[in-house]
Amino acid sequence: MPMGVAQTALFGFSWLLVMAIGLMPLVEAALLRSPSVTTPSLIAFFVAVGSGVLLRRRYSWVGLVMHIYGQIAVWLSLFVMSLAIALFATGHA
Repeated sequence: MPMGVAQTALFGFSWLLVMAIGLMPLVEAALLRSPSVTTPSLIAFFVAVGSGVLLRRRYSWVGLVMHIYGQIAVWLSLFVMSLAIALFATGHA
């Protein structure tokens, strides 16, 4: 079953949002603030689960779990790498 335009836009926007949240430590370092872990993790979790709930008719339950897991895994890897870069760039590492 092909995805409609709205589902495709939601799918793409949720992945874009998760990746942007993963890069938040770089933005916070540029603003001379200490990087936060709690807020981005909560936002990424709710974006992943929320987009999965909105796309539940498109996926089977396994696909839904993989969508949520994939978004959280991508966010976590981007977040950890950007946090490491931010800490190194500011001389805290």
